Amino acid sequence: MKYKKNININYCYNLFIKKLINIYNFDELYKLFFFLFSYLLKCNFNDIYYFFFIKKKINIKNYILFIKSINKLIFKYPIQYIIKHTYFLGIKIFLNKNIFIPRQETEELVILIIKDFINKKKKKKLNILDICTGSGCISIYIKKNICNSNLFVIDYSNKILLKAKKNFLYNKLNINNIKFIKFNILNNKIKYKILFKKLPYFDIIISNPPYISYKEYYKYINKNIIYEPYKSIFVLNNDNIIFYKKIMLNFYKKKLFKNGIIYFEISNFIKKKINNFIKKKFFNDYYIFKKDINNNYRILKIIKINE
Repeated sequence: MKYKKNININYCYNLFIKKLINIYNFDELYKLFFFLFSYLLKCNFNDIYYFFFIKKKINIKNYILFIKSINKLIFKYPIQYIIKHTYFLGIKIFLNKNIFIPRQETEELVILIIKDFINKKKKKKLNILDICTGSGCISIYIKKNICNSNLFVIDYSNKILLKAKKNFLYNKLNINNIKFIKFNILNNKIKYKILFKKLPYFDIIISNPPYISYKEYYKYINKNIIYEPYKSIFVLNNDNIIFYKKIMLNFYKKKLFKNGIIYFEISNFIKKKINNFIKKKFFNDYYIFKKDINNNYRILKIIKINE
């Protein structure tokens, strides 16, 4: 598509709608356009309204990026990867294609944790562990709201941990007071023993691990989830709750204080399987499944009653 010198934001908007109206509804298109142009023009949403009014011209560099973005959006490529950031409970989180995009359901999980602990008077600092931290969004929000805490974050990749560190720094948190640990949850018992020698006991453990088996991959083939890092979404064997089992049998059983709490993000289709596992292995502990705003089971909370 040739660039014309008089191309302005109004022209781009009309082209955007024309190219994508059969793929997204109008409300989605409106938001996508504003997200994209606030990124391209390095401005906020209110500025864009003004740019419409003055028919702001678009330079060739931004126009080329605009056209490339349309071509990606046609295939439902996530806008968050195009603009390289998202927002999580009002906090700006930077992303790349190696980082899972935070969801609204995770926001609900974090809000529950804050409500459980924000008003509790603790004489000592809380030890908090975030397993499968990804972008670090959960830990960042919790650290900002539960300041009196020692924070530990775990992920399997140094690249992911590096991005998490950058997000902590951007949100004005001192990473020297946070422990970033590279560790694969599917490791063997020997590696767990080595790790546990370096870790304290925890008051809170949080995790949003992968839980979709590769058998179910076909269900997602036409959704933008396929553009996200598969290791953050899909389990590489047939047991889609293997991460939950590993975390409960290791971190929960061996590294959580009595009366400590573990919080998981889950989904409806693994609830029964997890419930059966808890009944079998941790039948005396208190646990509850909670629904999200869409009436789906998305949160599991377990309180450790027994040592």
